[in-house]
Amino acid sequence: MTTFYRDADIPAMLADFGVPVAFDGITDQKGIVDYVDSVTLKENGIAGVVNKAITVQLQTSAFPSLVANNAIQKRIVVDGVTYTVRDRLQQTDGAMTHLLCTN
Repeated sequence: MTTFYRDADIPAMLADFGVPVAFDGITDQKGIVDYVDSVTLKENGIAGVVNKAITVQLQTSAFPSLVANNAIQKRIVVDGVTYTVRDRLQQTDGAMTHLLCTN
């Protein structure tokens, strides 16, 4: 059985290990940022192009524009660094959203 977090539980989790996020006029929230290597071009199982993937995980209900694809191409400031949102991925029950960003 899959267990989902309740919307009211998420701010407490983000308060523990989140970083400040400013997005779409909202400046008092936190999110989780992750920087990982991502293979964007591969042939015969060999990585040809590897780049840095920047993902920001946010509470969906804290940012109204996350409900639709209105987030794409907008600027987001994460822990003082400005990025551009390239894609939006809603997670499981929709309580959390991952933004794929570039700088």
